[in-house]
Amino acid sequence: MLKITRENIILLSSVILVIVGLVFNHSMLAAIICLLLAIGTLSNKSLGIMFLLMYIPVRPFLITVNPGFKVIGDAIVFALLVRTVFDYRKNVKQLFVFNKFEIAFLLFCVIGSISALLTDVSLTAIIFQLRAYLLFYILFYVLKRMDYSEFNIKKYALLTFLLAVVLSLQGFVEKISDKTLLMPEEWTNWWLSPTNHVRVYGLLKGPNELSLYLMIAIFISIYLISLVSVKNRKYIYIGISLIFTTILLTYSRGALLCAIGFGIIYLVLYRETLKKIIVPAIIIGAASTMLFFSINWGADIYYSNVIENEQNYADEETGDTESESSNKGSNRYKDAFSKTTLEQSMSAGRIYYVQKGVEIFKDYPIIGSGFATFGGAATLSYSSPIYEDYNIDRDFYSDNQYILVLVETGIVGTLALFATFIFLALFVWKRKTGYYFSPLLMFLFISTLIGGSVYNILENDSFMMFFYMILGLAAHFAKNNEISSKL
Repeated sequence: MLKITRENIILLSSVILVIVGLVFNHSMLAAIICLLLAIGTLSNKSLGIMFLLMYIPVRPFLITVNPGFKVIGDAIVFALLVRTVFDYRKNVKQLFVFNKFEIAFLLFCVIGSISALLTDVSLTAIIFQLRAYLLFYILFYVLKRMDYSEFNIKKYALLTFLLAVVLSLQGFVEKISDKTLLMPEEWTNWWLSPTNHVRVYGLLKGPNELSLYLMIAIFISIYLISLVSVKNRKYIYIGISLIFTTILLTYSRGALLCAIGFGIIYLVLYRETLKKIIVPAIIIGAASTMLFFSINWGADIYYSNVIENEQNYADEETGDTESESSNKGSNRYKDAFSKTTLEQSMSAGRIYYVQKGVEIFKDYPIIGSGFATFGGAATLSYSSPIYEDYNIDRDFYSDNQYILVLVETGIVGTLALFATFIFLALFVWKRKTGYYFSPLLMFLFISTLIGGSVYNILENDSFMMFFYMILGLAAHFAKNNEISSKL
């Protein structure tokens, strides 16, 4: 499946360069590597897409080891934009053709920015928040104007599958070693509650982010099955089993909600394909379940024979992180709506965040308090000018896209985002069948709607990268109809 080509040599060279940047851990070296990746993107946009597929999912790991890699995604996306503008220099009008949902989303960003200026948010913080919302929208802007070939799509899919398998194997090591191996030292020293400690965080630095990414990878892996010979399909099935096992190890309730939501839509729209997938699904499910319990068993053994022995020599107490990982993990699902969980959520969790958001909304009902004022990406770095007035801690994160939007952009901004979703729904619905990416496109849209209630989903880099990438492919396909729907 892999051939020695100029493109593959460049990809391998980029991996070697990034590894060198991690080993020598110098910000200037990382910046130079990012510049080289941007130059490679300018020469070949397809290379830029593959760079993003390789590095955005592991960006949290990269910037933990070497902060200079913070701009890796920005540099590549900016290079893609520059190359696109250059390519359309003789057809400038096409650069200003937007879908209705694009216009609505850009209006939402304008409203949040104006409101932030009125609330005395710093310009730097506003730009930081706009970057979180718009970086991968730019990817969509580029992709719908980019030429594709069947070979391009196959390469993107294969690269995603291989990286997902690597991240899954790293997750196994993380789980078995009790977060002591194949993780940055800074991460091994995290203090986590017992129910979170048992979850696999992966190189995405978050179990929810990892779970959503791996779900997307499974859809893409299913597409790969039709591209390989029958005798080689077993390798794809094995890979999917590894990926699904890691999803189980994340114990992500939000991802489970997304899966249930899509499952209902699937039974309505795609039930005719059930006969094709039922047997492989049962086999993969059984294999993943056995592997899941085996890994938990291995984690118990490692904890008893390594971790506990090391702790016996420690001078201070380490807290409750016993090895009963499978039981504690399953409790995340059993206790999701327990009295204790609800009480904790009302005092310092998601319910508390919503209550606090409603309090602020009452004071800023029309256009909100502005971007970078209520538990978004920017407030973690720049805090918020209104936190002191409402007795909110600096490290507060809303974990709810809808309350965040309501507070920061008020009724007007919320209506703009609602219009974005309506236009997107119409766009996705028209492409619900007939394209090889239709089920994935539907899954991404459903997950955005559901995930917004438990995550700041619009700030999730790896998820939004795929959301806009598949959306861009769909827009290009609809416009030019250049790719066979039987890929």
